Amino acid sequence: MGKDIINVTFFTGAGASYNACPIWNEQGEKMLQLAQEILNEGSFPEFPPPRKLTSDSDLLIYEIGYFGEKAIKYGTIDTYAKKLSLNINDNKELQHLKLAVSAFFTLWHLMDDSLNLKKRFDSKNQIVDFTEIDHRYIALLAAIIEGNDGNSIKIKENIKFVTWNYDLQIEQAFKVFVGYDIKWDNLSKQLKFRQIDENKQVCHLNGYHGFYNYHNNDKIMEESFFDRTQSKDIHEILKVIEFAYRENSRAGLNFSGHINYAWENNNIAASTRNTAKKIFAETDILVIIGYSFPNFNKEIDKMLFKEIKKNTTIYYQDPKASVDFLKHLVTAKDVKIEYLTDKSESFHLPYEF
Repeated sequence: MGKDIINVTFFTGAGASYNACPIWNEQGEKMLQLAQEILNEGSFPEFPPPRKLTSDSDLLIYEIGYFGEKAIKYGTIDTYAKKLSLNINDNKELQHLKLAVSAFFTLWHLMDDSLNLKKRFDSKNQIVDFTEIDHRYIALLAAIIEGNDGNSIKIKENIKFVTWNYDLQIEQAFKVFVGYDIKWDNLSKQLKFRQIDENKQVCHLNGYHGFYNYHNNDKIMEESFFDRTQSKDIHEILKVIEFAYRENSRAGLNFSGHINYAWENNNIAASTRNTAKKIFAETDILVIIGYSFPNFNKEIDKMLFKEIKKNTTIYYQDPKASVDFLKHLVTAKDVKIEYLTDKSESFHLPYEF
């Protein structure tokens, strides 16, 4: 008798959030522009920030600009993070980098476009707007969620996501269906994506922005910025999250486990990777979307693709999908690979599903 349930895993990279978030080669530019607009400064050369800055919000924004400049200089923020990680004396700066990355994506997620930043040039050199949520996630989730009311809506149990993205586009799209005013703590009860969640449905290999850990007596607790404000005004949002700069500087908060890099080895990263390995091992159909297999991630990617079992079907959806990547990664026998290189307005949903 054949297997009744087909397990489908969506493996996503930056291209899967292209319409809503600045991808890796845009991130530094947008971080820099944000800081320039708010602080009216042309450049941000110093770390720590200059003494003339006294408010926590100005200090936080300054560091977003500083690390944005470093991302431009080094090609990506990841490259500069790797440089810092190689020198123990730069550990403090690395912790500030992680806060800056988390804060930037949180501001991007929450704020309106009053600063006129959420625009880019498309392939035809025309200005287009970023959207709050990449519409492709909404269309996909419409096909894979089930339930009759807001309290029972969930993603089908045989669907999982493994992503290299910091962003919370999957989670934001899910909120469209369960109610956008749902608290994030309650959201995670219906969509398992957090560090503390067992049986994750969304596994963030690089971590996710907007959340942090802190100590409460002997316990490590997790909270987020998101339920602290409903404002779209960036200055009001900054007032709400500026405490993170002071607390991060004196180690009262920890962003290290929530912004992770592939070369880092800590308990949170190890747990996340083990979850991803389990998901890959149980996968019957793997859909790769918007992922270019960067060098930094190769060791983790190899580890994951070793878990692929024979007779798995892989769909690789990317306009620049390269046959070579998967040839080296897929070692199981009788794996069917289909390359989807045509530009599409939707994520591929396998017919087998």
